[in-house]
Amino acid sequence: MDLVEYNLNIWNGINTYMMRGWREKVVKMDVNYKILIGLILILTLSVNIAQAQEYRLLWSYKTGDWVDSVSISSDGSYIAAGSRDDKVYLFDRQGNLLWSYKTGSVVASVSISSDGSYIVAGSWDCKVYLFDREGNLLWSYKIDSSVWSVSISSDGSYIAAGSVDNKVYLFDRGGNLLWSHETGSFVGSVSISPDGSCIAAGSCDDKVYLFDREGNLLWSYKTGDSVASVSTSSDGSYIAAGSRDTKVYLFEREGNLLWSYKTGGVASVSISSDGSYIVAGSWDNKVYLFDREGNLLWSYETGYAVRSVSTSSDGEYIATGSGDAKVYLFVSVHAAQVIIEEAKEAISSERGKGYNVKEAESLLSQAEQAFGAGDYAEARELAYRANALALDIDGDGVSNDSDFAPTINNYYIYAGGMVLTAAFTGAGFVISRNRKKRKEYRVKLSEYKAKVEQWKREGYDVSELEEMLK
Repeated sequence: MDLVEYNLNIWNGINTYMMRGWREKVVKMDVNYKILIGLILILTLSVNIAQAQEYRLLWSYKTGDWVDSVSISSDGSYIAAGSRDDKVYLFDRQGNLLWSYKTGSVVASVSISSDGSYIVAGSWDCKVYLFDREGNLLWSYKIDSSVWSVSISSDGSYIAAGSVDNKVYLFDRGGNLLWSHETGSFVGSVSISPDGSCIAAGSCDDKVYLFDREGNLLWSYKTGDSVASVSTSSDGSYIAAGSRDTKVYLFEREGNLLWSYKTGGVASVSISSDGSYIVAGSWDNKVYLFDREGNLLWSYETGYAVRSVSTSSDGEYIATGSGDAKVYLFVSVHAAQVIIEEAKEAISSERGKGYNVKEAESLLSQAEQAFGAGDYAEARELAYRANALALDIDGDGVSNDSDFAPTINNYYIYAGGMVLTAAFTGAGFVISRNRKKRKEYRVKLSEYKAKVEQWKREGYDVSELEEMLK
């Protein structure tokens, strides 16, 4: 049995266990319980239809096989994906494929730095890979067993990895191994806080672990089954976890459990930068969105089990990878509405001060049209630009109220000043040089006059020379 077949057997065993357990529970339900569940599902569906207006699908992209992992940059500009077709993918926000890279086996996990400059991938070929944004391979590191999970800090300084060899690893950006820590079983998920201060890990020994940057174990928490996924907030204040006991968990940094929520079986979780939103992908084919208090805000059903989820730092974008071989990107409708309203307020305020905001109004009009057409990403971008232009109408980076010439781009003023300065400097140089030459001329002329006077005193006829000197 080769390594890929071994890993597939592990995954398939877990999947079969999850689905069989779910079916057995359904069979054991009595009629009244089924009716109750049916009513709950109907109510839930009604709520989801109403709430589905909050997030909309921007695009989906079909890869060659199951998408086991997705990761989105902080502002939602870049989306990385790892597939069982052995490839790492990078997309832009519009869904354009920027590049793909074929590894030696299934790409089980990917993670992207905050600004999209670095992409790390973990493969069943036992390697951790680090790429730059252009798709260049910076380094790879081979460990003793298949890599199931990777995570990169915000600036790409630290890379965490989890493996079938039961270990958590931490590397620096140069690919140097800083430390490793052995858990009780396969490490299916790791997550490093954006500032690199702490590393969370989920293991098949049913535990959630939290380590500091030096590799010290801070705490562990035992769930009801294997921990499929973990995710940390920006400063490590909150840690989300998804277990095969079908629950989503939220912990404080100290390890205190804040809440848990029962789903149809959790495959992946992701938490926003400030811990306000928690996204979960489930074996029941759904994406779930919760607030910090554990309230279900929204859900969306894909065509198959949702293997991986990732949210932008503000929770406005959600990327998912599914067993239907697709990468999905969703955008918050509410977020686009908020930005449009902010642009309206800024334009109104600056218009009241007497500034010409016609260009900003034109952009806002385009944003509203895009929103009406359902292009929420374009609506957000246009509204952002309208807001920025209203507050800085000459676009020189200085706000209207702070700009000594708000209608003239300061670049032109500074550039004009530099040109004038250069002109005057050049003119001064020419004048200075001419003055020097005139001084030298007057010195020579005095010397000639003195010589002519001397010759005249000695009795020579110097009348022609005197005329020349005049």
